[in-house]
Amino acid sequence: MTHLVLGASATLMTAAGSAWYVPAYAALRAGADRPTSHRTAATACLTGWATLGGSAVTLLLTEGWWPVTAILAAGAVTTTAVRFRAVVLRRRESKEAARDWAELHATPPLPTPPRPRALLVTALCMAAAMSTGVAALVTAYGVGAD
Repeated sequence: MTHLVLGASATLMTAAGSAWYVPAYAALRAGADRPTSHRTAATACLTGWATLGGSAVTLLLTEGWWPVTAILAAGAVTTTAVRFRAVVLRRRESKEAARDWAELHATPPLPTPPRPRALLVTALCMAAAMSTGVAALVTAYGVGAD
């Protein structure tokens, strides 16, 4: 494939990746409202997509493979390192939260119970089955038949 085709493909893929990098950018903009691990993971996401975007530009502007390979390799190493750092921070934050709960001599709050949708669906199905049965009996034997 030519550099032009690969560059156009990488450009389109980068544009389509907005479903991931726009929320990551919003998480970074939130600042201290988000945990450090969350912001670090968002940085890793942005780094990965910036790597793809940079490789797209490089593919469109150069003829050689070395610049593209260098950008992709550097971006992959950086993204992996930052993501690994986010995982380490997340584990540390989880341990700190567990320690804080233990200091309070309390258990963490229980998750909210799921909505009883299955119970509602079951009740509606049983009501439909009973009304169908009653309608079938009325049809078969008639109402007020002598």
